[in-house]
Amino acid sequence: MHSRKLFRAVPFALALGLSSAAAVAAAPASQAEVANTAMHVTKAGTFEKAISSTSFKMTVGMKSYEVKTDSMTHLTADGKNVKLASLKKGDHVTVKGELEMGSIVATSVVAQPHMSSTGDAAD
Repeated sequence: MHSRKLFRAVPFALALGLSSAAAVAAAPASQAEVANTAMHVTKAGTFEKAISSTSFKMTVGMKSYEVKTDSMTHLTADGKNVKLASLKKGDHVTVKGELEMGSIVATSVVAQPHMSSTGDAAD
């Protein structure tokens, strides 16, 4: 009688063990898949300030983003290639790139100079 219970318990325990091992083995692959997926975004907002020579802060509504650039990022203003240092507080910027961990890794930044109340570009 004792051996019957053992035969019933062993397959059940093995089934649990195998399904647990399969779940553990599958978890890292699915996490890696999620970690490598970035969301492509386009954000239009206001240039706030340069953080470094390759990044800046922009606001979109009430939300702030750090925008990171690299040697492959296209920066333009008035249809001309520009350096990040030429952007000024208040400039309207449209950023395309990948949203990663709350920052945008930019592929392109298009800036329109902030206009003063007289219609001239602000200094």
